[in-house]
Amino acid sequence: MYYSHRPSLLKKSLLKKTVKTLAEGAFALKLGMSATLLMLATTANAISTQAAPFAYDSWQSSNADELDLPNLRGQGLSFAEQYQNKLLGEWSLRNINGRTKMEHDPWIHETVKDITWRLNAQARQQAPLGLVIIDNPSINAFAAPGGVIGLNTGTILAASSMDELASVIAHEVAHISQNHYESGADERKKALLMQIGGMLAAIAASAVDGDAAAAVMMGSQTATMNSSMAFSRNNEREADRVGMQIMNQAGYDPRAMPRFFATMNQQSQLNQTANQFLPSFVRSHPLSNERLSESQSRAQRYTSLSLNQQQRHQALFDLLYWRVQSTGKHVSETALTTAAKNSVGAKLALMYWYGEQQRFKEANELYTELSALPAPQRQVLEPLLSITQSQILTEQNQWQQAAELLESQQRLYPERRDLRLYLAEALTNSNQPTKAQALLKPLTEQQPSDRYAWQSLQLANEKIAKTTDSASLAKIATINALRYRSHDQLWSGRYDRALTSLTQAKQLTEKMQKTAQASSARPLHANINAEIKAVKTAKDFKP
Repeated sequence: MYYSHRPSLLKKSLLKKTVKTLAEGAFALKLGMSATLLMLATTANAISTQAAPFAYDSWQSSNADELDLPNLRGQGLSFAEQYQNKLLGEWSLRNINGRTKMEHDPWIHETVKDITWRLNAQARQQAPLGLVIIDNPSINAFAAPGGVIGLNTGTILAASSMDELASVIAHEVAHISQNHYESGADERKKALLMQIGGMLAAIAASAVDGDAAAAVMMGSQTATMNSSMAFSRNNEREADRVGMQIMNQAGYDPRAMPRFFATMNQQSQLNQTANQFLPSFVRSHPLSNERLSESQSRAQRYTSLSLNQQQRHQALFDLLYWRVQSTGKHVSETALTTAAKNSVGAKLALMYWYGEQQRFKEANELYTELSALPAPQRQVLEPLLSITQSQILTEQNQWQQAAELLESQQRLYPERRDLRLYLAEALTNSNQPTKAQALLKPLTEQQPSDRYAWQSLQLANEKIAKTTDSASLAKIATINALRYRSHDQLWSGRYDRALTSLTQAKQLTEKMQKTAQASSARPLHANINAEIKAVKTAKDFKP
């Protein structure tokens, strides 16, 4: 699956310089207030927790010590505060996209998004502003004002169940729902602003040098430890309590949260013995014995999930775990082959791996085997089984066959973003870009920050421009391709490039206005002017 414009990473030499600067205690000034603010979002909420599915009818708790959530209607914030948080969240998204390596696989994103949106619905009226999955083996998760939630792929691989993964996300949702970013003394906020600068640098550094990233984080933690620890402990405990409530209401096992805590606590002790750096969330949110004991005691008040719920969650987690392993190239053929004997998720990941290695005979044999499973068992694998087979077909340039396979699934699951993206790619490459465009436009309307959809729209319009017999349509498609490229550039923080793309599009529309196509050019020209204004506004925004 393509992803044409990978976010740029800081070069190693710049990272070393950044680490040195931060270690000397001047990192906050060097990074500036902008870098600082994003990491408040990231550091103040980087943690290890767990989550689960939802059920609105059982939201009220009879336990007197459980926390009440804020009013869902306004989240306890004024309109001006909500708007400011939205701007900050969008700014955070653009900075994260432009500085980190992402896991863009649509099926992985759709699966984690479904968990996140379910958990969020238990505590907040507003949908999350965005979800980011960072392709990084370290264990970390974060949230930002406005509803940006993110986690590293390492967090998925460190979990042993969907409930444990859900607990991490539920904890982050709790931070947002409890307005932890809007409360606290000014001096604590200033301390957290300093942490944010270090965290943003660490996220960027981690893709190049893990030790450098850890050193950046350690410097930022040391500089702010004394002034922010009390604030952190109180908010972490509250996020633990509310996170368990959210998990319970969403249908996940709250007892998975202390289990994941215990795993992280054990790893932290091993790392300390081996003189290795601790996981990011452990450095910023220490897992004290008191906190671990408190979470274990609280978790015991919740009833166990039914066997059906446990099996459903674990079947999906098996697919997710091995999909992350294979797309992130974290696993060998030997490991996949061994795991495939007992795991259908590993078998499906091995099928994907064979396709990438051009070993189509072995891939097709596995597809035939999985397709022959009884209907109930095969249904558990869909739509991932069809998606994986379509990717193997596209490796052989059999785009039409891939499109037909995906269309059958898309009719069953018309709401799924991943199927729309995979199908749009197949349609574009099988000379059906207009159909691809129709699938993609609703995605950008629902989620304006969806870079994958913007890139797919750009490619579809480039295909239209090259293949259409209409000169007028070719010009319009070229203009739109430039516009869609600018949206991708905007959401990766490349403002000057976005303005360049829009300027080129504007020049083409101005030429069209002098021809018989003026009526088509005028609305395009107006849209481009509005988009230029939006990019300039985003570029000028400073938290």
